[in-house]
Amino acid sequence: MSLDIDWKKNFYGISWAYEKDRLVISTVFEDKKEAISIAKEIEEWSDKFTRLTIIEKENDEFAICVYQDPLISKNNSHLGLFRTGMRQSGGYEQAKPMIEEKSPLLQIAYAADVRDMNTYEQISRLVPIRKCRIISEKDLKKQEYYYEKTVNSQN
Repeated sequence: MSLDIDWKKNFYGISWAYEKDRLVISTVFEDKKEAISIAKEIEEWSDKFTRLTIIEKENDEFAICVYQDPLISKNNSHLGLFRTGMRQSGGYEQAKPMIEEKSPLLQIAYAADVRDMNTYEQISRLVPIRKCRIISEKDLKKQEYYYEKTVNSQN
């Protein structure tokens, strides 16, 4: 069994929402078939083994890394979501204190037109994130961030 993660990196970005007293991080895809396929996968994730790491970079950008820990999960396929190059200003600045206070929920979304919120569609259920961390890029040297370091170095 392989412990490699199949990283999905081609989503448009993320949007922030607030639902059921928790922050919701929606990864927004422009390809509906891909969004549905990924939603099916993450809906099977065990709530106990989900990980979200936000990597704050020195150039006012951040990356987001979401996956189910392949060392403990029972799934044979290991899917992860990764996107870098997003600005720390704006929505992230408002979302950060909420993320630090309580682990957010993850959702897959599809947008026919990413510039028009009316075209956004929720594809997956709200998936709880068990372990949520906000780290600086320097923290990637630590062994506990092996998967984050691996995918970050590929970009």
